[in-house]
Amino acid sequence: MFGGKESVEALHLSAESSQETISEAQRLSDEICQMLLAAGYFRARIPTLPPFDKMLGGLAWCITASNVDVDVDLHFDEEMTLGQKIKLGENVIAALRKMECPCQLQPHQLQGLDFQALFLVFQWLF
Repeated sequence: MFGGKESVEALHLSAESSQETISEAQRLSDEICQMLLAAGYFRARIPTLPPFDKMLGGLAWCITASNVDVDVDLHFDEEMTLGQKIKLGENVIAALRKMECPCQLQPHQLQGLDFQALFLVFQWLF
């Protein structure tokens, strides 16, 4: 899904990251996207959509699809500013806490694309 220098930047990794770290992040990102596609979130297959947007939109979609009343605004829009996306990320974290998600995802893990932490949350949601 990613390749070269662009992939390192898209995955929020430094250029000095080991190939093993880059490969693991890529593998987890791909697995999350496959889970999202299997569940019906088809925006995960859009190649030009940044990984952050896929993860944030996917989390918002999964929480909304769960039909758990979390009383939090989880509307994702492609035209959102970065500030609006960060606010949505905070709302997603609040919703996961209300749902009693055993994986204590922090806002910086979502914004920084901590795929190991995100993978556990997606596994729990599915």
